[in-house]
Amino acid sequence: MLPRQPLRYVLADDPGAGKTIMAGLYIKELMLRGDLARCLIVAPGSLVEQWQDELYDKFGLRFELLTRSLLDAAVDRSPFDQHPLLIARMDQLSRSDELVEQLGRSDWDLVVVDEAHRMSAHYFGQELKTTKRYQLGLVLGRITRHLLLMTATPHAGKQEDFQLFLALLDGDRFEGRFRDGVHTVEPGDLMRRMVKEELLTMDGKPLFPERRAY
Repeated sequence: MLPRQPLRYVLADDPGAGKTIMAGLYIKELMLRGDLARCLIVAPGSLVEQWQDELYDKFGLRFELLTRSLLDAAVDRSPFDQHPLLIARMDQLSRSDELVEQLGRSDWDLVVVDEAHRMSAHYFGQELKTTKRYQLGLVLGRITRHLLLMTATPHAGKQEDFQLFLALLDGDRFEGRFRDGVHTVEPGDLMRRMVKEELLTMDGKPLFPERRAY
């Protein structure tokens, strides 16, 4: 991911393959290069404390959680301006018009979104229906240089919805409605999908036992 400037990417490795650790390595490396001072991580509410613990334990990075007390302490200033390393709950942001407005006035070097498939949109007939999470994703894409979306399930079997998801990364390239036989969605340059069977130890041996379905 490091040579991509700016990074607009989906990290779609299998569950348990170490996406959080890879994001931490990427954040740490950008910091060491002097390319990152402000980083926002957006994750489901059940994962934010895990993110905070992992980044501190593995990389020595102190991220603040966007809590109610932190918001109250901000008084008349934006919490996004005051805290350069921040972790926020996805629904806490998407459900608050005030927070989204404040977020839209901030800017970041890197935004990481975990469980990014939750930012979904669908077509009903000719009408595009976007969720509040998807609208949050559009805002996040506008206010950051690097955008990293992380999900083990990027494609739910609907090519049309997948194109809308990829539009969060590149709205020009994936603009409009997908039509089978007319459009193709080839995200190879925007996405990495690594299944557990392909993961090896440093000795070249399989990292996980073979999966067998009965």
